[in-house]
Amino acid sequence: MTLHVDAAVRLGDFDLRAELVAPAGQVTAVLGPSGAGKTTLLRAIWGSVPIDAGTIRTGDRVLDSPPGTFVVPEERRVGVVFQDYLLFPHLTALENVAFGPRARGWSARDARAAAAALLERVGVGSQAGLKPRSLSGGQAQRVALARALATEPDLLLLDEPLAALDVGTRVEVRRDLRRYLADFAGPAILVTHDPVDALALADRVVIIEAGRVTQEGTLGDVTSRPRTPYVAELLGVNLLVGSGVGHAVELDGVSVATAQPVEGPTLVLIRPSSVALHLHQPDSSARNQWSMSIGELNLLGERVRVRLVGPFELVAEVTPDAVAALGLVEGGSVWASVKATDVTAYRA
Repeated sequence: MTLHVDAAVRLGDFDLRAELVAPAGQVTAVLGPSGAGKTTLLRAIWGSVPIDAGTIRTGDRVLDSPPGTFVVPEERRVGVVFQDYLLFPHLTALENVAFGPRARGWSARDARAAAAALLERVGVGSQAGLKPRSLSGGQAQRVALARALATEPDLLLLDEPLAALDVGTRVEVRRDLRRYLADFAGPAILVTHDPVDALALADRVVIIEAGRVTQEGTLGDVTSRPRTPYVAELLGVNLLVGSGVGHAVELDGVSVATAQPVEGPTLVLIRPSSVALHLHQPDSSARNQWSMSIGELNLLGERVRVRLVGPFELVAEVTPDAVAALGLVEGGSVWASVKATDVTAYRA
């Protein structure tokens, strides 16, 4: 039962206009900067925010299509895992999970049996009698997931489900969450700001910026051909915009040589690891060579990311040994080179 969204929502000065398709049996990650509209989109799908125009439907069932159709949240068959979990503090883990089935008319016995089975499935069966204040962050997240699944939803929504966890717990819960989501037959929408969560959990990615979908596709599509500076920064790559002519892309007075022919508006992708740094203009076969200054040095793990400023901004990634050997310092001068074969160019 695929989810189809073609919706417009206006909240004060904010305007969301989003189109996306989330296939059944897959996890679709929605990423974007703060204030981009991710949570507003999630609330529109859930039903807590009615849309102003368009349609939201799962399969052939229309959930919202103003002015004539609006299905209230409790009748949408949507399971939600909130960022702060929002477990009922006065109920045990078992009672929290059984609450949804009871509200749908299940008998107390059946609801509790289903809840107990779900808690066992997500690995917290032994915590069934505990209240939320006695649960760890990872345990509370698993209880929240069990509660979302308890009503046998057609659609699962997860709003930053790992954000409240510490780093160590996050890795473990992320691994377990992937296994649980693999067993869910309907569409699952994961809202996150963390690209690691998206890479680990999602089959598809939707990027929202300033209330608009700027890119959508499989993980391979998005990571191999980012289309906006935000996505490029998210992936840690360089993205330039210019005009292709033959085997070069013109960028405001400077050109980037490419191995493949290009024409018209073109995006240029250069991976930081493909940028070589030199103290003097290199005598090499690299067709791209630029004199630049060093704007910033940042140690990330076992690599140093060097932000370069010149005809355009560029990020290089080198080893600490290379930084020491070249004597790189912020404000210093350096030459950068990139082979044409390491430049990926595609239509803007």
